[in-house]
This record gives sequence, structure tokens and C-alpha cells, in this order.
Amino acid sequence: MTRYLIRRAVSGVLVIAALLTLAFFATHYIGDPVFLLVNREITDPADREAVIAAGGFDRPVWEQYARFAGAAIRGDFGQSIWQNRPATIVVLERLPATFLLAGVVLLFTVVVSVTLALVAARTAGRWPAAVITTGSTALGSIASFWLALVLILIVAVQLGLLPSSGFGSWQHLILPVLALSAAPIGRVTQVLQTELNAQLRQPYVTVAIAKGLTRSQVMLRHVLRNSAIAALTVLGGELVVMLSVAVLVESIFAWPGVGQVALQAIQKRDLPVVMAAVVYTGVAVTLVNLFVDLGYAALDPRIRLA
Repeated sequence: MTRYLIRRAVSGVLVIAALLTLAFFATHYIGDPVFLLVNREITDPADREAVIAAGGFDRPVWEQYARFAGAAIRGDFGQSIWQNRPATIVVLERLPATFLLAGVVLLFTVVVSVTLALVAARTAGRWPAAVITTGSTALGSIASFWLALVLILIVAVQLGLLPSSGFGSWQHLILPVLALSAAPIGRVTQVLQTELNAQLRQPYVTVAIAKGLTRSQVMLRHVLRNSAIAALTVLGGELVVMLSVAVLVESIFAWPGVGQVALQAIQKRDLPVVMAAVVYTGVAVTLVNLFVDLGYAALDPRIRLA
């Protein structure tokens, strides 16, 4: 296990290094970093030259990259042009809100998906299973940002049941969670339902029931666990997708997370904050993939991480 964690840590560092390199050269060859960093009101050529010299943009590209990478390793992405504070602080102070939203979405997705899949497996061939299959297919096809707008229009504006935006109480969580969890619930339910049906046809189910276990006990103790690996794979992918979709959803609901501040930074041409948000999101994706792999070993003792 220790060797595996060391290997994953090294691969994670390489991924982040590649992400930093891509972000750096994208800003240099796709756009003009000076144009991104200079305030729109600055038109004096002398002021522009001062910004170029202060940022080291008059130096060779390899030297600029070395300077950028060295600072990024220390967590220093520069000063936010928009807020006039360190970009790292601007992003890190938004992480708790994003982690809260992601954690609730994850919990809600797991509980609802497992419940629906178990009901569908127990009622295979009858109308409840057909309804769940159709509903999960429909949910899996819904775009989160579109659902967010619909929920605001119907639930918040027309019915006035919940706040349309903001942060501070459990009520503010409901609409963002519903918007972000709908598609993952649909896709995880589909995969888990298929796996449960496949496992129920395995000989060990018949043997377990013959030994005296009830069908519910077999389902919860053995079938669900054996089916969870495929669902965990899909859930890990959905978490990664959610981190990218959250940029729009957080902005729609004015949720003060990393996604919202990243979109605001893009609109305000705040390159240091954009860089910091991209890197910290990359770190989060790397950790999600690591936890998925650890989950495989926890669910199936035959899997050895080495």
C-alpha cells in the first residue's frame, strides 16, 4: 500500500506539473499575457513597459516558465488583479463552500442511486423497475446548468418555496444540490441497476439463499457490495465532471465557491486567480481518482494495490 501511495503521489505531481506547463504556454501562445494582466484603462506605453518589466515578460520564455513554476510550487500564483490580494488566498477561501456543496451532492447521489437501484432490482420485470429505468435514463440526459435555471424559475420564482441564490442556510443548498446531482443519480442508478441484475443471476446468490439467508440479506451483504465497483467507477467520473460543471452552477446560484470565483476571474481577465483555480481543481481531480482506486481495494479484497 505504501509503495502504491508513493507511486500515485509521484504521478499526481507529474500531472500537476503538466497542468502548470499547459496553462503557462497556453497564456503565452494563445493570448498575450501582458494584455490579460494590464488594466484596460492603462494606455500609456511607458506604463505598459513597466508592467512588462515587473512581470519579467521581457525575459526569454524558458526563464519566465522557470520563474512561474518555482513560484507555483510554493503556492504563489501572483497578485490578483481584480481583488489586489494573493491569488492563492482568493481561491483557498472559496474551497470550503465548494467542498460543502460537493460533499452534499455526493452523499445525496449515493443514497438516492443505491435506493433506486435496489428497488429496481427487487422489482425486475414489473412497473416500478420500468419507471426507475425510464426515469434514470431521463435524469442522466439532463444538463445541470439547464436544470438549475428551470429550478430557479419554478421553485424559487413562481412557487417561492426556496431562495434562488445565496449562501448561509440549508435552504440555499437544496436547489444547487438538485441541479448538480440529477445527472449523476441517473447514470449511477443505471450502472448499479444493471450490475445488481447481473449479480442476482450468479450461483452464489442461490447458494446463500439455500443456506438460510433471506433475499434482502443476500442483496445487502453480497450483491450490493459486488456491484459497487462499477458504480464507484462511474461515481468518480461524475465527481470530476461535477467540478467542471460547478463553474456554471455556482455562478447561477451565486454560490461562493471556486467555480464562481474562477468564472468571475475569467470575466475580469484576472490571470493569476484563473491559474490558481485551474491548479487546485487539478489537485482535486487527482485526489478523486486516488480515492476511487482505494475504494476498489476496500470493496474487493482480491484487488491489491502495489
